[in-house]
Amino acid sequence: MNDLVARLHFDTNAGAIHDGPRRYLMMRNDVLMGALAQLDPDLLPTVLHAFAAAAQQHGGDSIAAYAREQGLARLMDVTCSGAAALGWGAWQMEHRNAADDTAPSLHLNVDNSPFAAGLAGPMSTPVCAPITGILRSVAEQILGRAVTVTETDCAATRSDGKHHCRFEAHPAFV
Repeated sequence: MNDLVARLHFDTNAGAIHDGPRRYLMMRNDVLMGALAQLDPDLLPTVLHAFAAAAQQHGGDSIAAYAREQGLARLMDVTCSGAAALGWGAWQMEHRNAADDTAPSLHLNVDNSPFAAGLAGPMSTPVCAPITGILRSVAEQILGRAVTVTETDCAATRSDGKHHCRFEAHPAFV
């Protein structure tokens, strides 16, 4: 059984789901992402940026806790299994070491992203911003420095029926 699934406590009297001190929320993906379809299209980049930032900040607290509890060597596996347990799709993450004067990076493939699946019709921009925020937190833990994360392929931007999204995390150059 998935470690996170085994740790989740469903307190139906209080109406809460917890993993230790961390509270989770279960809701339909089309409810959350359907809100984006209701927005003025000019607001979409602002809302997606806010989703990514909130996922990085608050999800980053969970990522830091998992890094302390499980160790950096297991963080990618723990994150991928946790994502599956929470309905964030099937994640496969790869740490690519520096080679040929390139910096180390993390690459993430997500099959069945709930964020992309929660929208009908192709979007003009990638929409898996919460995944971007979580990947930023994981990459900063593993790479030990600030990173930039890009969703390079999003199922929500295509009409081919494929359900995969791709992300890359590279050290930020400031």
